[in-house]
Amino acid sequence: MIKLIYFDFNFWRVDILRLCLSHSKTPYKYERVPRKEWFKKKSQFPFGQLPVMVINGKQFSHTHTLARFCAIKSSLYDNNEFKVLIIDQVLDWANEITNHIAPSIRAAMREKNLEKSRSLRKEFIKNDLSVWFGYLEDLFKRSSKKGQFFTDKFSIADITVWRVLYWFCSGKLDMISSSFLDDLPILKKYYKTIHNYSPLNQLEEFKSITNLN
Repeated sequence: MIKLIYFDFNFWRVDILRLCLSHSKTPYKYERVPRKEWFKKKSQFPFGQLPVMVINGKQFSHTHTLARFCAIKSSLYDNNEFKVLIIDQVLDWANEITNHIAPSIRAAMREKNLEKSRSLRKEFIKNDLSVWFGYLEDLFKRSSKKGQFFTDKFSIADITVWRVLYWFCSGKLDMISSSFLDDLPILKKYYKTIHNYSPLNQLEEFKSITNLN
């Protein structure tokens, strides 16, 4: 049995693992670590980070590594070496844009400095928001022949992009409106397509993430 460990809130790093496993009906357990207990438990995990996957009592870490494992196990990766490169670029893109917005999140949540957070968020919106989603749209245009999935077959790349876009369009990120997608019409259409893709949106994990159940 696979066990996933993450904090007590939804986030793309663990959600893409859950969605992959659920899509293939692979059973797993999910353990949430309360944020207030993290510093007591941090030393128990590889690299002092979450998410962590536990298999046969052994712990494994790093989002990209775990995502690739879950995708392969769930037939949501690819055997074509060039399509693998596309999928891996998407996973790395998700990590990159998260790293760019992270300082503004840390300033608010850890430092409790809202003024600093808003200043950093303004910089992110000015310098990174449209740029990095523009990179993603360009990758989609270069990669997808049919305009539906990144590799023309539903994969973890599509799950990852949907989950990150949902985060940015949810209204939960201060000062960021979903209207930023209006300047990226191809990506906006793609997002709607994946959001309405029934093999994904009928999963209980999807409904939990979007609070539909």
